[in-house]
Amino acid sequence: MSPMFERVLLVGKYRDPDAPAALMHLARFLYSLGVAVYLDDRFIEEDESTVPLPRLSLHHTESHRDLVISLGGDGTLLGAARELAGKNVPILGINRGRLGFLADIPLDGIERTLPPILAGQYVADHRSVLHAELWRDGKQVAAGTALNEVFVHKGCGESMIELRVCLKGRHLYTERADGLIISTPTGSTAYALSAGGPIMSPDLPALLLVPICPHTLSTRPIAIADTQNLQLSLSAARHPAALSLDSHSSYPMIPGDGVRVRRAPYDALFIHPEEQDFFGILRRKLRWAEPPGSD
Repeated sequence: MSPMFERVLLVGKYRDPDAPAALMHLARFLYSLGVAVYLDDRFIEEDESTVPLPRLSLHHTESHRDLVISLGGDGTLLGAARELAGKNVPILGINRGRLGFLADIPLDGIERTLPPILAGQYVADHRSVLHAELWRDGKQVAAGTALNEVFVHKGCGESMIELRVCLKGRHLYTERADGLIISTPTGSTAYALSAGGPIMSPDLPALLLVPICPHTLSTRPIAIADTQNLQLSLSAARHPAALSLDSHSSYPMIPGDGVRVRRAPYDALFIHPEEQDFFGILRRKLRWAEPPGSD
């Protein structure tokens, strides 16, 4: 059976010394399946002969033609997904990281899992994306996207910050805390989970608001519809605070700054093996107890 995708673009963890060997192992297997293989043109290496593959930019990939395979952990995969935002190019994650909720295929399992996926036998997984804007004195000074979370936090300062939170222009609460996380369902197993938030099924059209070490002990995480537009105002901070997107991009904030957060008009598209199950991944990754009689 001929492959469903004309080209496969490999994305690796750029500063990982073991990445070139793993990428070539994957490329050789893909070549044996008759697939045209390219390497992300941002991949930097001292010896170009280590990964002798033609380069291709993520921005030049095309929907219904290309597949992007991320070789690394969830961070590597999320970085590729941010670059592909709005292009509807599917991404497959092969895990060489620690946990891997999205990058769920082990490198030693590609011989079994990749052939059916390349033949079109896979599960499509659409994940919501957040768009955030930083405003100061009536002007937008920064903007970006996040797949896990947008969060405002105290930065390098020791003192808490004060945030006023509004939904569609209506005041929700004013909170003194180390910060506030606005998480997608995808991000509910990331920073939001560490801060005490619940795990959300990835197909829920919802967002989580999770305070970081709030001053008021009665404050609890809140789930809202992802059609809500959020406005955050930094009311007070003794030191410069920060707006962070997926712990990747960070922008300094001063009192009076505002942050607007909404769901983007497009999703990130991941694909998984047909037998993969979100709750099965949770059981395995979080080491939940298996039912009696299971292997």
